[in-house]
Amino acid sequence: MLFILMVRTGCEKTNENGEYADVEYFKFSDFGCETGDSWYLRPGYVGKNYIIRSQQEFEECIAIECNPQIDFSNFVLLIGVKLFNSGALLFNEMVQENNSEVIYTITFLKDESTVALGIPYHSIVRKPLNGKSIRIVEIVKETL
Repeated sequence: MLFILMVRTGCEKTNENGEYADVEYFKFSDFGCETGDSWYLRPGYVGKNYIIRSQQEFEECIAIECNPQIDFSNFVLLIGVKLFNSGALLFNEMVQENNSEVIYTITFLKDESTVALGIPYHSIVRKPLNGKSIRIVEIVKETL
């Protein structure tokens, strides 16, 4: 029993600010858009990621087929487009938080059999409380 407990705690991600826990996140489809509605970052915004905190910021950098009803007094939009020289695909995304920060992690897999110049991603999370910072982390992995 002690061995199982050691293995379980040894695998959990922690830092000096406490354990990370999964956070519920949403997509544009949760705010009135259809799943297939396309969106893109406006020219000049591609290749970076952004933390959007207001409707004005949203309208400045994003073009979308629908009008998601995001209440920016309660939510924050984390969004970006990762540029690649060769093919890749979005493999996984998750949002976690601890005592001091919220982290949105996006994992991409390089895939030479596909053509992708840029892969868009987004997540809508509840506005962090108590002055927590927000980070967006992009991870690129080689396919096996």
